[in-house]
Amino acid sequence: MKNDYLWDGSGEPDPEIQHLEEVLGRLRGEAVAWRPPSGGLSAGPAEAGLHAIARWVPLLATAAIVALAVGFTWRATRTLAPAAAFDVARIDGRPRIGGRTVDANGRLAVGQTLTTDGSSRARIEVGAIGEVTVDRDSRVRLVTTRPDRHQFALDRGTLHARITAPPGQFIVDTPSATATDLGCAYTLHVDDEGGGRLMVETGWVAFEYDGRESFVPQGASCAMDPRGGPGTPSFDDATKAFHEGLDAFDFGAGPARADGLRRVLKEAHRRDALTLWHLLPRVDAADRGAVFDALAARFAPPDGVTREAVLRLDRTALDRWWETFELGDVSFWRSWKRPLPAEVR
Repeated sequence: MKNDYLWDGSGEPDPEIQHLEEVLGRLRGEAVAWRPPSGGLSAGPAEAGLHAIARWVPLLATAAIVALAVGFTWRATRTLAPAAAFDVARIDGRPRIGGRTVDANGRLAVGQTLTTDGSSRARIEVGAIGEVTVDRDSRVRLVTTRPDRHQFALDRGTLHARITAPPGQFIVDTPSATATDLGCAYTLHVDDEGGGRLMVETGWVAFEYDGRESFVPQGASCAMDPRGGPGTPSFDDATKAFHEGLDAFDFGAGPARADGLRRVLKEAHRRDALTLWHLLPRVDAADRGAVFDALAARFAPPDGVTREAVLRLDRTALDRWWETFELGDVSFWRSWKRPLPAEVR
């Protein structure tokens, strides 16, 4: 709608304005030249009141139309307002946001992509909760942002995140799994095939895909594959044979997978209870007893946690056993999907 229509009738009319004019037009009377009442200026109050109303009707109609126009303008301004965005600082080279080069600083809005080549890096300030460093040869998109959720997508390359926020507020999607920050610092790498690795420096990260979850603590890593999602988490200081066996189990098939599981069970140390516990629901039912025995040899099940309950994957039994590993309270990362209390947001 052109504003000229409101003042002189020119321009393209708005259907809602026309409807308002039609409604108000029903209140309009015949145009009559005003004359003093028969009693002169000392006419009675009733006749004077009617005269006052007649004078105000056109003014009220005009005011209503102007108010409606202002409302339309405010609504259009709200609709066309720019999406929320984060500050981006160039570290090296010539990173790009969409088709524009970030010379020193820029803004990454929802739906936009930050791309780095082999000689460039950039830093994204994620509001007041932390920052993300985007390494060379990487592609990162801002999917959504709101007070209680900031979601990115790492299509390829490497990012380093340092986040201080309540669990579940910072999320990074990859082609193989979704990383949900539980208050930590971590590195996430995605290769050209969509696989890669998550490495946690501090805190915890929940790594999941299609119902398969891995909870990765400080000092641990977790591989991922676009065909199988997140692998089984393991501490970085485990033996080479242990890691090779775990990779074979997670992403191999047939005899290679079975042999990988045997090597994991043989090489596991006490600290590798993290991995053995995650393996319980991932192995075939026929192999679950062997995993139970390997874990029980390193951490005896507490009172009330039976072999039978663990083999049927009873959640209470599994969680009570976890509590003996000295890896933290299981309720911390079990609760990250629950809505946060209003006072925490």
